[in-house]
Amino acid sequence: MKPSTIYMLSLGTGLLACTPSIENYPSELEEAFCAWQHACHQYARPGDCVEANAIESDPEYTYLMAAVSKGNVEYDREAAAACLDAVRERSCTFEDDAKSVCDEVFHGRIGRNGPCLSTAECAGDAVCGFDPNDTDMCRVGACRVFAEPVKIGEPCSLGGVGCEADAFCANDPVTFLPTVCTARVKAGGDCSLGQPCVETAACDGSECREIELRGPGEECSGQFVACEAPGVCRGFEDLEPPTCVVAAELGAPCDFTIPCARFDTFCDETSKLCTLLPGPGQGCGSQSCLPYAACESSGVDGDSTGSRCVARLDAGESCAEDGSGAGCLGALQCIAGTCALPVVEVGDICQVPDAG
Repeated sequence: MKPSTIYMLSLGTGLLACTPSIENYPSELEEAFCAWQHACHQYARPGDCVEANAIESDPEYTYLMAAVSKGNVEYDREAAAACLDAVRERSCTFEDDAKSVCDEVFHGRIGRNGPCLSTAECAGDAVCGFDPNDTDMCRVGACRVFAEPVKIGEPCSLGGVGCEADAFCANDPVTFLPTVCTARVKAGGDCSLGQPCVETAACDGSECREIELRGPGEECSGQFVACEAPGVCRGFEDLEPPTCVVAAELGAPCDFTIPCARFDTFCDETSKLCTLLPGPGQGCGSQSCLPYAACESSGVDGDSTGSRCVARLDAGESCAEDGSGAGCLGALQCIAGTCALPVVEVGDICQVPDAG
């Protein structure tokens, strides 16, 4: 079972006062995910998202519930509620600001070398490993535990296990062979032999120098200058010097130097404001439409002024199998002239291995 599937099954919404049972979690996931998608203008209605996706019916969840029932995996209802709340509050940007919370919903309980069929069953950061030459989908694997990072002061190898955070594998200055894990150099320290500096500093060739953080509108050129998050340094031919900018929200001023933050907006050339992408019935021209619509050409070569956004087709509506027209909505596909979800062939569910 892919880890990404487990994460998707961790996405949803709810109130902390109402902790979802594992049986209800898939449906709450679907409702929450679609509510978020609707809020970010990916679908015209939450129900359209439900019909155009197969989130609740993921066949791999059946195995996961069986693993929970047998005790190989623990399901944390309070963590699930917190995850669901986090997803409901997700922003409409490209940042995934809910994943860390959702990682706490399922916890594997199988230790080192214990039997497994899914990484979700393995405790900690272990993964379920299989014989690469075995094609039997139900062949039991074993939980493989990654080696712990090497601590500062302990021997290390450049080709072996890495050092712990904020450390590096130092070399002997004479033999250039790896020696021990060493703390990254702080500002003011020596980096003349290539020693890496801490994240807040950079090497000038001989000494680690503190990186100065700048705010919006301030110059950001130079090796030892950076923009304070969420700002980014942007430079253009007619914008000298490069400047720290913060992506604009819906309705805020924007131009070629200040991008729009949300994935459902664009910088309108006329108003110079971050504006929602056009929807069905609105002109699109050179601008793309919201995901639940497609830009239909005016039919005149080189003339995009008459182009309009056309709603994509819902489940059950007739479609053109040659790909012409607006196309189907979401994950729907044009099958035999009708928009429908592709059929997923589900074989026998593998038996959860006995951990003993």
